[in-house]
Amino acid sequence: MNYTSLVASKTTAGSIKHWINHAEVDVEQILEEAQALLFQTLRVREMRSSFADLTMAIGDSTKALPTGFLDPIVLRDITNTQRLSLKTEENLVNRRVYTSGVLELGTPQCWAVFDELIQFECRWDAVATLKMIGFKQPTLLSSGNLTNFLTTRYPHILRTACMAMAHNFRNSDEREQKELTKLAAYIGKANAESELSYRGLALDI
Repeated sequence: MNYTSLVASKTTAGSIKHWINHAEVDVEQILEEAQALLFQTLRVREMRSSFADLTMAIGDSTKALPTGFLDPIVLRDITNTQRLSLKTEENLVNRRVYTSGVLELGTPQCWAVFDELIQFECRWDAVATLKMIGFKQPTLLSSGNLTNFLTTRYPHILRTACMAMAHNFRNSDEREQKELTKLAAYIGKANAESELSYRGLALDI
């Protein structure tokens, strides 16, 4: 399975058009939407990633989310050797202290995500470098990226997502729902199996 075979003609085995037995569907759009659907809830080992280091300048209180960011695992201040605590938006805002309307300087201990930014409870009073580990969306399948872990490890999940979106394209609600039900079960099993990679984990006490 690869991008080329997925978007091929109806007569090509392994193509979306072949699976749905219909030649007049927008397979590129279907494949894009299928991947977007998967990455809403799929969280497997291959998606755990170390993002590029984040450099904080004096006075910064926010930072753009890294490209491909889906969910956080840990954010660490490697300059001050400390882990930053993830908080809710309300909790973080309640921790902010202002003087004459200006957010105070300090060394942040907490963070939250809103406005599509990493937000801190105060402005950085010194330059710092942060390291984030989190779940990252892989590069989508395209003519320039023929395969990814979906095509090699989870072809059944990708095929089911494509079928669901193809039936959606054709306004076949019943068949779409049938595929979505199967997809939810496949994703749930894949997510659970991904947790097995933590077997033998040594926990900090």
